Amino acid sequence: MDKRKNWSTALGLCTALVGFTVMAADDFSIPITAANDRPAAAGDPMAAPVAQRYDKVSVVNGGASIDEATAIKRIAPQYKLRVEISGRGGDYYVADRLQLVQRGEVIAEIPEAGPWLLIDVPPGHYTLVGAFADRKLQRDVTVAAAGTTVHWVLPSTVN
Repeated sequence: MDKRKNWSTALGLCTALVGFTVMAADDFSIPITAANDRPAAAGDPMAAPVAQRYDKVSVVNGGASIDEATAIKRIAPQYKLRVEISGRGGDYYVADRLQLVQRGEVIAEIPEAGPWLLIDVPPGHYTLVGAFADRKLQRDVTVAAAGTTVHWVLPSTVN
């Protein structure tokens, strides 16, 4: 009889501990968007670069490292215009200067732009004008209400 009582007490204690562990795990959760709320800090690979104001728009610019690119992709849905600059072989590029033009007016001029850009603009028609070494390239873009992602693949003649 005593053996059954001891076994039942031990079983009850284990059940209580398992229940406590599950309850504790449920009470301690980190939202998956927590990293999005942190400003970029030195040595913080999970934080996206802070948006900078260029003329009339806010822009997140960067993504040269894998960690930074991942952080930028994580917050991308918050921006209407998302631009990725790459070459035909999949290499990423940075424009010496990128202008965002609307109706003939430069509304943003971004130095050392890319390879990822998140641009806070309203829906509409825009032109991206990029300076890449000695080449000037442009691309017309229509930003939809839900946002638009542009995969700007540069010609192989751009170094």
